[in-house]
Amino acid sequence: MRRSLLAAVLAVPMLLLSSIPGYAAIPKQAEAALPAFPVFLNGIPVDNAHSLYPLLIYKDVTYFPMTWDYARALGLTTSWDPQAGLAIDKRSRSEVLTQTLKPETNVISGEAALFPEFPIRVNGKQIDNHSEPFPLLLFRNITYFPMTWRFTHDEFGWDTSWDHVNGFRINTTVQADGAQPAAESDNFNLNSNGQLAVAGDWMYYNPNNSYDGPSYLYKMKLDGSGKTKLTDDNAGSIQVVGDWIYYTVIDKQQNVHQGIYKVRTDGTERTKISDAPAGRITVDGDWIYYVDQELIGKGPYSVGYYKTLGINKIKTDGSGGTSLYKGTAADSVSSQVEDSIHVLNDWIYFIQPGDGHRPAALNKIRKDGSQLMQLANVNFNSFLIADGWIYYIENNQLYKMSLEGSSIIPLRKFDQPVSSHTLYYHDGWIYYVKGSFGIMGSADIEKIRVDGSDPTVVVQGVRAVSLFFAGDQLMFSGSSMGNAPLYAVTEEGKIVSLKEE
Repeated sequence: MRRSLLAAVLAVPMLLLSSIPGYAAIPKQAEAALPAFPVFLNGIPVDNAHSLYPLLIYKDVTYFPMTWDYARALGLTTSWDPQAGLAIDKRSRSEVLTQTLKPETNVISGEAALFPEFPIRVNGKQIDNHSEPFPLLLFRNITYFPMTWRFTHDEFGWDTSWDHVNGFRINTTVQADGAQPAAESDNFNLNSNGQLAVAGDWMYYNPNNSYDGPSYLYKMKLDGSGKTKLTDDNAGSIQVVGDWIYYTVIDKQQNVHQGIYKVRTDGTERTKISDAPAGRITVDGDWIYYVDQELIGKGPYSVGYYKTLGINKIKTDGSGGTSLYKGTAADSVSSQVEDSIHVLNDWIYFIQPGDGHRPAALNKIRKDGSQLMQLANVNFNSFLIADGWIYYIENNQLYKMSLEGSSIIPLRKFDQPVSSHTLYYHDGWIYYVKGSFGIMGSADIEKIRVDGSDPTVVVQGVRAVSLFFAGDQLMFSGSSMGNAPLYAVTEEGKIVSLKEE
């Protein structure tokens, strides 16, 4: 996914100072700095703190590096000719941004940005860079382009916005190649056990998730209207595809997974798809992918526990059941990792528990069961994939890992326990629950930017075990005697229960 430094430089040879004929021996320097605010490109937050080619600020204007990845993500082409110089032109399509990151945090103190001396054309128009109020720059041998109104709006037709809270955002408004971040929103809720799902203006949710009381599957509009009970199931892994709601059902008191179901969004045609004691499910096209499990140790005095067996798939009509991966796991409660599966594009990412001889491993495998790849040995049992990176907590440290496992970036060491099970992504922030639930314990919902900066307390003193978003509203499931009722957090920070009596 990540291009090497050499590839990035060779892809834009005009950026090498050594290739510029007659380049001035002592060029003028520009006093540039790193942005002190978040920047988003087509909805993806830029991790500028760890970027190999960080965004810059010069004369209060944001500058983007014209590397291969940034140019393609902006929907631009770049070309270089020794005589004609640099040409930047608009393409018909943009690509999803991939970011080349490094573990160390960026510091640019003492590094100078320079003014290029070679000819520059933008959309076929010659630019007199010396007379430009916001000229192109050279930094770390890379050409940097100013995001002024003249270029972003007049030349390229992009949408931009900026404020102190949301930072600087660019939307190229051209269709992008590849998966967009919005396509991952289902996985964010599913990663948190799937107690709710959002489709259009509607939220589909299990308000009670009870241990010994009634549970229901409801739907409600995001504005709070149209509340309707659909089924009496204790639903999990809720996902909406077209006119169907797919979900699992569990009897929490007996600890029995009762299978995979579907029902129309109007509450009709409730259908059992499979008896499989599935952990988390993910619906992708005509297939349901799920963690296969086996109930172990159930008896007169024990409800038993589930052992993870592997990854299976089955068609949404109940046919075509197929095993994609079979692993082995030690017969222990720690082998249960039912939410550790994430389907993204052509790959399934999952954790294979340790078996007493081998440690647990984060793997990925093609959706047809081919090309099994181990990414890393792990000491965690849940993870989150967002903005093209894998986020996880290990030894109370937040990390991000590239989708190939080739790059690991440490983000933040926490002073109190944080569970990977509570990680959630929303609008450039990673949300989590920090603290303990003991008799004298206290836990807070916090958030942190994807580069590990700005840790912020969102809600104090809650027993949240899973986090969700319905539109822009934060929700969480609580923890009480085996029950996990659903709560909403208002803009004023008040806690509102959605539990049904």
